[in-house]
Amino acid sequence: MSFLYRGVSEELYLKLNGKLKPKISNQQFASHAHFGESPAVFGSGIVFGESNINSVVRHQWAQAGIPTSGVSTTPSIERARIYALNEFKLKKGYIFKLSVERLYQAGVSIYKVNELVPYPAIPEDDEHILVADDFGSIPESAIISVEVVI
Repeated sequence: MSFLYRGVSEELYLKLNGKLKPKISNQQFASHAHFGESPAVFGSGIVFGESNINSVVRHQWAQAGIPTSGVSTTPSIERARIYALNEFKLKKGYIFKLSVERLYQAGVSIYKVNELVPYPAIPEDDEHILVADDFGSIPESAIISVEVVI
């Protein structure tokens, strides 16, 4: 796999000034889990204590939009298109094409949801969560292109 893709709506693209920013910036990715709290349920993949795995599970949990310092991507340009156009309900969106090699060179961690989470929310996304080394925006050096989709 050489590339990952991120589809965003026109509204989000403009709000973030064309940058790939997580919902929470400058906060470590790892999080704590305590028995009984969602999604710390049997079989979810959560581990007790502080762990990056906990944030991977939370990030994708039931597509609830739980904020983390990670950014969702997929190796499928078609899945990115679905997100860019909000399941084709929108008329315009954007797809970021990212170089996996450049992501690693920039110190970005990549978490493969389907390998780490026993029951991913949407396995067909083959979601890869990107976390910048400073827990902020994904470095522009990793972005190969940004395509307008309609």
